Amino acid sequence: MSVRKSITPLDVLRNCRAKVVSVELAGGETINGTVVRVDRAMNMVLKQCIRTSADGEAFWRSRESLIRGASVRNVRMDERAVIIADAQLREVTSKSKNKNRAKAKSNDKQQGERKATLSGEKRNRGK
Repeated sequence: MSVRKSITPLDVLRNCRAKVVSVELAGGETINGTVVRVDRAMNMVLKQCIRTSADGEAFWRSRESLIRGASVRNVRMDERAVIIADAQLREVTSKSKNKNRAKAKSNDKQQGERKATLSGEKRNRGK
């Protein structure tokens, strides 16, 4: 039975590096900018940002913004980021399956050699 690992939002965000995203914050504000960095806690660094107030009346520009992951409500991005994340997950999964198969074959071969060695030792003891 094969268990497939699912794509996490963090996997998708990591594929958005150097791409423009729109981040909606818990307070209703929106920040548009290019993703520079994303960490495990979903903290993000965006560059060339435009921040929009919750009411949509005020705008601010900044070179760089740090967004705390806990304050993120929604992230809008290009659909290709999800497709790329899925392809990368499939690649990693297939590599690990191939690695596990090779390891299992190696273990089977080693066990066969051990059995042959043990049976040879038993024969030698009997002499």
